Amino acid sequence: MSRYWFKPKMPGWGMGIPITWQGWFVTLFLIIFILIAAYTDGLFASESRATILQSLLRLFLDAFMLACIFSILFQDRIEGGLKWR
Repeated sequence: MSRYWFKPKMPGWGMGIPITWQGWFVTLFLIIFILIAAYTDGLFASESRATILQSLLRLFLDAFMLACIFSILFQDRIEGGLKWR
């Protein structure tokens, strides 16, 4: 069994596509967390344009924070490590 769950992202910084079922599982978990953040930010219940824009901004910030946490937690599971390529 491979020790790495993700291929490195080319070019740039971060992780690329998952290469094992564990990588796909944590990616699905991240997507579920982002959908929960969208629901709790009120994106699906917003009616006015200003409220929708506020909800989208909060969702963007939540998704950014979740992606950063995700990258830090699983940086040792990226083939070649987490670095700029």
